[in-house]
Amino acid sequence: MIPMHAVATADPQRVRWVIDHDRLPAAGRVQQAPGRLGELRDGGVIDELTVAGSEITITLSRRQNWRARGEEIRVALDEALRAPADWRVAPAERSGDLTQAARELLEGPIGDIAASHGGAIELVEVTGDRVRVRMSGACHGCPASESTLYDRLQRELRRRFGDQVTVLVDNPSAAVSVGKTLLALFVRPTQNPSRRRIRG
Repeated sequence: MIPMHAVATADPQRVRWVIDHDRLPAAGRVQQAPGRLGELRDGGVIDELTVAGSEITITLSRRQNWRARGEEIRVALDEALRAPADWRVAPAERSGDLTQAARELLEGPIGDIAASHGGAIELVEVTGDRVRVRMSGACHGCPASESTLYDRLQRELRRRFGDQVTVLVDNPSAAVSVGKTLLALFVRPTQNPSRRRIRG
């Protein structure tokens, strides 16, 4: 069995399959898939299949659900990945791919991190290789949000689309100044080690 795991998205019909395999099909929208996976797509069980980086996103039709079909699709996907030459994929517009990937990350793992800290990060726009986001709630001005954005979001987008991808934040100067103020409130200055109490 090819190593893979499913990741839920904001859409209950859509699941991202993160796959550890060196022979994935080319990135884009799948027009034809081999074996049982292709049958499920052609038969209307699967509404859409897309490939991006090390992930294959599968969207079920509205009459289907992952509880009933999940194991069958996992087995079918494993079999289909063993025949990469039999896939037919239409390359999607690159900016569209980047927009979709950024949206899925913000609705999924990155958004979950922000929500767990009482904040939110929303996608504003994608222009070329620049992804602009806006932070709100506890994320706005939080020093840890920079780590979330750049160490996670930007790193993942660069892994999929190249090092030219840049994540930008609306009103970054305000966020930095508020973040420094908050940091100053919570971090106490350390005592000067050269000052020692002398006992008589």
